Amino acid sequence: FDETTSQAAGLVGQIRATPLMRRAIRRAIDLFKDFERETRHDPGFHQVGSLLMALTPERMASFEDHVEHANSNGVEARFVDGAEMSGLAPHLDVSQVEGGYFVPEDGYLDPRQCARAFCGAAEDLGVRVKTGTAVTGLSTTDGRVTGVETEGGFVEAEHVVVTAGPWTGTIAEMAGHRPAMVPIRHQRVTTVPVSGIPNHHPVVRVTDASCYLRPEEGGYLYGFFEPDPTSYDPELPAAFRTAEIEEPVQVMEEARERLAPIFPVLEDLGIAAYKRGLTTFAPDGAYLIGPVPRVEGLFAATGCAALGIAGSAAVGSWLADWISRGDPGEDLSPVDLER
Repeated sequence: FDETTSQAAGLVGQIRATPLMRRAIRRAIDLFKDFERETRHDPGFHQVGSLLMALTPERMASFEDHVEHANSNGVEARFVDGAEMSGLAPHLDVSQVEGGYFVPEDGYLDPRQCARAFCGAAEDLGVRVKTGTAVTGLSTTDGRVTGVETEGGFVEAEHVVVTAGPWTGTIAEMAGHRPAMVPIRHQRVTTVPVSGIPNHHPVVRVTDASCYLRPEEGGYLYGFFEPDPTSYDPELPAAFRTAEIEEPVQVMEEARERLAPIFPVLEDLGIAAYKRGLTTFAPDGAYLIGPVPRVEGLFAATGCAALGIAGSAAVGSWLADWISRGDPGEDLSPVDLER
């Protein structure tokens, strides 16, 4: 809860490059919107849609293909005019954008609340969750995993799933596997509250600026995909904490400068908090999911590429089916650990 999850933006968006990822995000939306009714645990899903903005004529032209492709693949998307954009995002200066389109079924989650809802629902089904417990080793016998060594004792298990975010490489290496991923710093900020943000305010995605923005505690949360991001050791020290990451003051100042022309309210809006996270990327940007080679019963899921929460429903389902039935239910060769 306190490391990478708490630093996440929690965005859930369906405009994806591959059919596999579109289906994954769709599964998340279907799960999250019914989760409280089915489990009595609220994941904090705000289904307010995504507003994708074009700052250049070239980007706007590419949106024609985006919208057509989305609709032909079962994702509702439609172009919106200036008046509708202003109604969705009142602080947006529509005179500074070429146009945009809206994906109404997208949204965002409260990351901590989502994690607590998952844990609560699991505990209701008999799962025991231990937080703050360091893993010190993976036990194997004759090429098969037999359990997990922790500072609180040994946990025997026929199957082990390593989903430790940027620490996945550290834990997988305990069994001799080095996943082809690297932790990348991804930063965002939350602003102080400001009046005029409606409850229906969508996630705003500005690809031309490599930025996104959404409401957060009465203000805005915005993030930036840096052109030259800082990477970390794939075998991250077990004692490392995201609080050790330097506050990204200069990086987020650049993000503000990129967004301020279309959201001028950000010019004078103070920063309430810096969020300092690490997300994992494979060289091709796709997930890394599946059985760990040469260690029967051991599975890993990493390389979330800032889509960990959005893909969590699908990833969890794939792994559960893989373990219980021997088949994830999808062709996962595009995200295979050994590709």
